Order: sequence, then structure tokens, then C-alpha cells
Amino acid sequence: MILEALYRHIVKEFSGYDNPSLEAKFLLQSILEVNASDFITNPNLEIGNKDLENVNKAVARRLAGEPLSKIVGVREFWGRDFIVNEFVLDPRPDTETLIEAVLNYVGKLGKSGAQLSLLDLGTGTGCIPLTLLCECPQIRSATAGDISVDALDVARQNAQKHQLQDRIKFVKTDWFEALPSQQFDIITSNPPYICESERDELSVEVKNHDPHLALFADENGLEAYKKIFLSLNKFLKPTGQAFFEIGANQFSDIVRLVDESGLTLCDSKRDLGGIQRVVEISI
Repeated sequence: MILEALYRHIVKEFSGYDNPSLEAKFLLQSILEVNASDFITNPNLEIGNKDLENVNKAVARRLAGEPLSKIVGVREFWGRDFIVNEFVLDPRPDTETLIEAVLNYVGKLGKSGAQLSLLDLGTGTGCIPLTLLCECPQIRSATAGDISVDALDVARQNAQKHQLQDRIKFVKTDWFEALPSQQFDIITSNPPYICESERDELSVEVKNHDPHLALFADENGLEAYKKIFLSLNKFLKPTGQAFFEIGANQFSDIVRLVDESGLTLCDSKRDLGGIQRVVEISI
């Protein structure tokens, strides 16, 4: 089979998805290691039997509801590719709102923020601290914690992929529990915040292929925030700021938790859909 015929076949198979053409090209580029230009300049490229078998297996997995990112093992976030697998949450555009908030904060610090330290809790792929290290030379060092050893392994691979292993260290910890006594200029987290009662509302891609540990939280999705907020003053510098991604309908509950914890809500940011997605907190 030639490339053009295979591409058209996959587009037809993916007709139930939002962008079948884009998904088909991404899958073929990833598995066959062809370039985007090959679809125009080399449409008659012969696809060998082994490659065709691998493509057909990938197509079957996608049609069964597995996210394309988990099939090819990579997901783009803030313009960079991050390794993903079944042990980590796929980086999502919503989380880029948190990146924007931190970059805006660091930009306002100017020269006073010349040497900043960062802590990311529940790091998963490491996309938050690694992106911030790439974008902010002012952040000299980062610590990334996660309770999952498998997730930390993925985060380490991503640190090596982006040549940041010398600026970040990884700790197996349940939030602050196993961290050394240290205060940070910036703390970030995208903790689990989905209620178990909302499980059936999730897409198959999320429900069946993202780790439940990174998705669901007790106490109406607020459990992680309660734990983190109670110890935030021990790990955030008095002059520092913390940034948290929150769920679509959680803003009022988060405001209440911030107040009950004796913290200060400095600001909040909406995502591209207009949802209150990030809160900025100080002690």
C-alpha cells in the first residue's frame, strides 16, 4: 500500500473524530517517521508489511477509544513534546493557563526574581516545572514530587529529553510528606479534582486511559487542596506565590478553603473557555 492510499483509508476510519485528517497524519508521521511534506511530495511512498501492521494496530487502538497521544507516546504542551504513557495524565491546554499565570508573575518580579526556586506537586509528566524551567532562566532550580514511582520515571525521561536534568530533582512524596524542610519562591500543582460521581461524564479517552490517581479526589474533588493548603505556609516563602489548577465548578469552594486555611487569594485566571481555571495564593 502507498502512503496516500493508507492516509485516505485512516481518515475514513477516523471520521467519527473531530479532526480525522490531523489525527491520521499525526499517527502516520509518528509510526512511519515520515514528514508532513511527504504527504504532498511523496504520496506514492511504499509502506512495508511490518510498518503497515504497526499502523493497523495503532488504528485499532484509536478506534477502541485510546488517546492518540498514549498510542504514539507523546503529547504536545506549550510547543514542546512530552513523553506520556498509561502512568501519567495527558498534559492539556487548560494547564497552559497555569503556565501563563506563573510567567506573568515572574515577569512582574523583574530583577528581584533573579534566582527563584520552584516546587511542583503531583508532577506527572513534569510538564509544568519543565516548561517553566525552559521559559524562565530566573527559575534556577525545581523540585517535582509525585506519589507514583512510575510517573516520576516518565518525568525524569522528559527532563532528559529537554536537557533539564541538572536543574530539577524528583521526590516520591504524598504532597509535602516526604519533602525536606525547605521553602520555595513558587509552588505549582494540578492535583486530582474530579468527583467520583462525575466518572460517567468523562470521555472514554480520559476515563479508561488516564491514571485514576491523577483524576479523582474525595470530598467533592477538594481533598488534595485541603491537604496542600494546610501545609502551604511551611513550604512557601512569605514573599512567594502558589498556583493551582482547579475544576470547572470549584472556584467558590476553593475561595472558602483558602480563607479557612488562613491564606490569601491574590488572583485567579480563566482558561480559553472562560472557566476559572487557576488560583494564585500567598500566605
